[in-house]
Amino acid sequence: MILRRKIISALIATGLISGTVYLGIQSGKDNRFVIWFGIASAIAAPVGLGLFTYAFRGSDREIIQQLAKVPEIERLIEQAKTQ
Repeated sequence: MILRRKIISALIATGLISGTVYLGIQSGKDNRFVIWFGIASAIAAPVGLGLFTYAFRGSDREIIQQLAKVPEIERLIEQAKTQ
């Protein structure tokens, strides 16, 4: 379920960013697209980047589990506490 949600987020992000790039190209050819490119740059592109971040970011739980497998983590924690 989470994988499906991340795939859908990545696809929507690709569409939003591609649409923004397309509007940017069209605004160079025709001035009627300038306002739509500005709106897309202000709204659609940041939302798309946020969705990309959600889709490709590892969860904090996975990162903590990977760090727990490192054999010297306890030594590093003790060393950090003494410093």
